[in-house]
Amino acid sequence: MARFCDFNVPYSENTENLRQIVEMAIKLGYESVAFNCVVTPGTTKGQGVIPPPPKPVELSKTTLAPLMAQGKTFQQLTRLTAIIETHEQKYKVTANNPTITAYDILAVQPLNLKMFEAACKTLEVDIITLDMTQKLPFLLKLTPIKRAIARGAYFEIVYSPAIRDSTLRRYIISNATDLMTFCKGKNIILSSQAEKAIELRGPHDVANLGVLFGMNQVQAKDAVSINCRSVLLHAETRGSAVGVITIERIMKQTPGVISVERIPPVSTDKRALEKDSGGGQDPPGKKPKIVALKKIK
Repeated sequence: MARFCDFNVPYSENTENLRQIVEMAIKLGYESVAFNCVVTPGTTKGQGVIPPPPKPVELSKTTLAPLMAQGKTFQQLTRLTAIIETHEQKYKVTANNPTITAYDILAVQPLNLKMFEAACKTLEVDIITLDMTQKLPFLLKLTPIKRAIARGAYFEIVYSPAIRDSTLRRYIISNATDLMTFCKGKNIILSSQAEKAIELRGPHDVANLGVLFGMNQVQAKDAVSINCRSVLLHAETRGSAVGVITIERIMKQTPGVISVERIPPVSTDKRALEKDSGGGQDPPGKKPKIVALKKIK
């Protein structure tokens, strides 16, 4: 069963308005929402301070009762969207900042072609979003978009501005269609960016909007469900550059017995790999250690 998500609910200090949006999302069938904090990282001290992740909204048992009856839970996630225009702002996002890593999802909104290419090719982010309510300040290119898709980043299309104004609607449809030309419907998520509960739409209605943007039915449904789950998986693995790989290899087979050799663990840490020029192999003359014997019946 698909888990429907909306990963762009603008955060504000008006907790009552946020509660109404979350309650409406639950009624419409969503099981996850992300409160989005938008910042422009400053290049000097005191500018563009990144706030800590917002706290979840308190929900009554009555509101959660329909989900609990189905054995489901509701997730309130946090998302940080950094608007980047210069290399200094880009470095602010890539810095090992504990405040940034405390957010569940990290997104960037590039304002020019250089930052768009950097977001697609090098930045460790989960979502790349663009202001589609106006003419884009640069032309989309296939190469960086393909690179972003290969790296597991997702592009976002928001729909609630199209509800507010007919002019914004034309821009969103035009820009979303252009993006579909390069993405072919892959690695896209559809979000609301709803400022009021009345601007939310049900997940199936949002999927129909995806078809209007150029997706097929399956891609449009994935854009509000499976793709959102992939964003969370990408966020969980983002920044984990160190790991250990253990390999077991069958060395010898004789009737009734299998001998297994354990190769020394190989670290994925670049610094460790530079020190280990032997590639994790045993020193010359050292016999492999037999770690397991299994009887074949």
